[in-house]
Amino acid sequence: MSPAPAACASRHRGLSCHGQAWLDARVPVDPAGFFLVLGLVLIGLEFVIPGLVVSFLGAAALLVAAGLALGLVGGWLPAFTAWFVSSLVLVVGVRGAFTRFLPGRSVKQLTDEDLDAFGEVVDVVEQVTTKKGRIRFRGSTWAAQCVGDTLEPGTKARVVTRDNLVWIVEAVDEWPALSAPDE
Repeated sequence: MSPAPAACASRHRGLSCHGQAWLDARVPVDPAGFFLVLGLVLIGLEFVIPGLVVSFLGAAALLVAAGLALGLVGGWLPAFTAWFVSSLVLVVGVRGAFTRFLPGRSVKQLTDEDLDAFGEVVDVVEQVTTKKGRIRFRGSTWAAQCVGDTLEPGTKARVVTRDNLVWIVEAVDEWPALSAPDE
């Protein structure tokens, strides 16, 4: 027989006695021990996954383990609910204050991919004129225009600049092959 509804509601803080008893009977692990181990593992993972998120999840698990040990939280469902709520409060509410005092390492610098591209030699895959054409650049084909003479497929071109999604190229000066001087 199940306990009286009034005793059940006060004992399990409004949860269904039948659902709580069913869960407690099928999970052979002590919830306090589970949340203690979970908290320690999550805090240890902070060294592998930095950012103060997993450490706050671990701290919430340790709070739940303490609540279970003190009898403030009873059973698996209230423990997981308490862990969810306390994790949310710690990660959203407290993490911001901690990151001000413990900032992570970050480097802020200007990045301009176009500057890296200027001067690179590319392959012409379709005839490039002053109006249109295609080049192979960084593993893909791109629309291109040339600043001088028409470039034929199979030749090389040098990236000069970019206009939106169109690369502006010029012909690569072909150097004659160097040979040893005749003696």
